[in-house]
Amino acid sequence: MSVLRRLFSRRTLAYATGSTVLVTGGFYWYLNSGPAYPSSTKEMRRPPSPWTPPSRFDMLSELQKSGERHDEEFDLLIVGGGATGAGVAVDAASRGLKVALVERDDFAAGG
Repeated sequence: MSVLRRLFSRRTLAYATGSTVLVTGGFYWYLNSGPAYPSSTKEMRRPPSPWTPPSRFDMLSELQKSGERHDEEFDLLIVGGGATGAGVAVDAASRGLKVALVERDDFAAGG
């Protein structure tokens, strides 16, 4: 009985409460003491503008330029350079295939 009484004495409970408050306060201070985000960073957090296709004239001129290289032949054409398309292209190229990959935007730009 004296062990329980000593374990739950007012002094022990005061020490436990004080150290809990001290640790909680220190943890709260640690989490909130970092630098705040600058306003320029907050403004940059918006979705990218939607993709707009090039004009018909630009597409036709690019197509004509690519038609001049008629001697190139590929074993595999991959449409889409996301995670899967890029992975398939790397795997096929490592197996010795001549691979062409076409992508509308930058590689892995999609969501």
